[in-house]
Amino acid sequence: MSDNVIKFRKIEKKPDPKQPRKKPELPGWLPWVGLIVVALAIYGLQRAGIFGGQ
Repeated sequence: MSDNVIKFRKIEKKPDPKQPRKKPELPGWLPWVGLIVVALAIYGLQRAGIFGGQ
């Protein structure tokens, strides 16, 4: 009787493809801080006389 039994094996799942890592997004305020830093640097250089200021 055991000769008529069909044995099934589990279907092996393929592993999920790796998702590319998502770059963290920059906060919205960061460009403004950069702009202020550049403006302060230019102001400081002008005060130092490098750009011919005063």
